[in-house]
Amino acid sequence: MSVTIAVQLVVNGILLGGVYALAAFGLSLIFGVSGVLNLAHGEFLMGGGLLVWLAWDLTGLNPFLLTAMIAPLAFGAGYLFEKGLIRPLAQRKEHVRLASAVLVTLGAALMMEDIADFLSLNTQYEKSVDLFLPTIVLDKVYLPSLKLVILGLVLALIAGLFLFLKRTYLGLAVQAVTQNRRGALLNGVNTVRINAIAFGIGTVLAAVAGGFEVVDTYVAPNIGLPLTLKYLCIIVMGGLGSFAGVALGGIIIGLGEAIVGFFQPAWGQTVAFLLLVAILLIRPKGLFGR
Repeated sequence: MSVTIAVQLVVNGILLGGVYALAAFGLSLIFGVSGVLNLAHGEFLMGGGLLVWLAWDLTGLNPFLLTAMIAPLAFGAGYLFEKGLIRPLAQRKEHVRLASAVLVTLGAALMMEDIADFLSLNTQYEKSVDLFLPTIVLDKVYLPSLKLVILGLVLALIAGLFLFLKRTYLGLAVQAVTQNRRGALLNGVNTVRINAIAFGIGTVLAAVAGGFEVVDTYVAPNIGLPLTLKYLCIIVMGGLGSFAGVALGGIIIGLGEAIVGFFQPAWGQTVAFLLLVAILLIRPKGLFGR
């Protein structure tokens, strides 16, 4: 492998890992606040991508603008998802509640996939937005401008989420529930409302990542569950509750997929699980786990 190809693979891996990290942040936030593993998270990414594609196909507007426009809809969908499917399980015993939430979100994921599959009948199965930006060439290294724009937006969104959690009253309440739910409740925090808000924010991050996916590559009805499992790998690899770990885990998996996929494309989607096992053998609590 030449130095040029190696640099190119590293660049591609970092750009890929950025989008992974954005969606994984949403899943990590939902799990940290509510303790619920939302297996329908990838379906919200798929749904956001399909919605952006449909709006672009009908209007021809800039897909990044359309991605921003669907954010309020995604927040409402996540909020109602928690209120309608997760909140009724809150009064059950903890082990029953956790198992029930997994089954409920898995059932919702399968239902959303089937609906998207049904609506895609007699049309092209994979949806993508045809947006062209000129490629930047630096000494035989090709930097795709579209991926750079997406990475810049991902970094801006992650920075905005960090500032929201650190500098706003609502963000501090979310952190308080994540760190000590009972203590937050005793201090007057409406934990039920915070749960729904966390689902809303996490769904926004997933839907926005879906908008980026449909611009960069494609979305299809069957991508949801595999992506959810990949995001779970990122969260566990980075350490539960660590946003820095999620960011680093996303980059590691993106790099792993880019490098392994160059030599053996069939192993590209498996590398996330292999990297997870390798890291947990060295750091059982994850890279930044406590």
